[in-house]
Amino acid sequence: MKKFKLQRVAPFLLATSILLTGCGKKSECDLPNRHVHLYTKNITNNITINAYFDDEHLTRGGYNWTDNTMDITKVDEQIYNLMTNNGLFNGLDNWEYLYYEMANNHDYLEFYYEYETTETYTTTDDKGNVEVHTRTVHHDGWHTNANDSDNTGKTRLYHHRYYGYRIVEENGKFKLERSPLVDDIREIINDYPYFSEKGYDEVYETFKFSRHELPYLNPEDFECFNHPDLTNTTPTLGKSLTK
Repeated sequence: MKKFKLQRVAPFLLATSILLTGCGKKSECDLPNRHVHLYTKNITNNITINAYFDDEHLTRGGYNWTDNTMDITKVDEQIYNLMTNNGLFNGLDNWEYLYYEMANNHDYLEFYYEYETTETYTTTDDKGNVEVHTRTVHHDGWHTNANDSDNTGKTRLYHHRYYGYRIVEENGKFKLERSPLVDDIREIINDYPYFSEKGYDEVYETFKFSRHELPYLNPEDFECFNHPDLTNTTPTLGKSLTK
């Protein structure tokens, strides 16, 4: 199995784009050569995601088409098609966005509630006689209201962990291989260089408290998970993760 890191495509991504006028407002591009278009997506006033997609639509998943293009080979076309279909972008080229995600994903608490209600319902037999019944209905679930009187004290601390992808070639075909979950994107960005906009899962630990303690709990009070070093704004992992 042959593995392709971001560097397999990165020289193209970092190359100077050529501004062309061959693509009209309907993105009916008439360029005969194999190429991909630069798409951009605005996240905040200061953060954007830039990605090259093998596509001609004016918009796709919140991304906007531009007429900046880059020539690719037949092999590259397969790789970019895989990236396009999965909404993946080059992590190093979009490090500001990935850092923004880590900085804005905070641990949070949810609380388990449980209660019962009595409900009334009716049934009608074959003769049209109506009978009134009552039944007890059980309600339970998770929410973020620490002050709810139906909280049981069971508490979950949720934490974000991140993943990326790399492209591998197997039997002449390209496919994605997902990374392990990590607390800091910098742990994987060199080996798994492709990312999606929501490239994280949530994991949790469960605890039990008195219901009266819940309003005073804060995620910062727990030491269950490692967290990224947000004082380091570079894509290089400069030191060990801190709790």
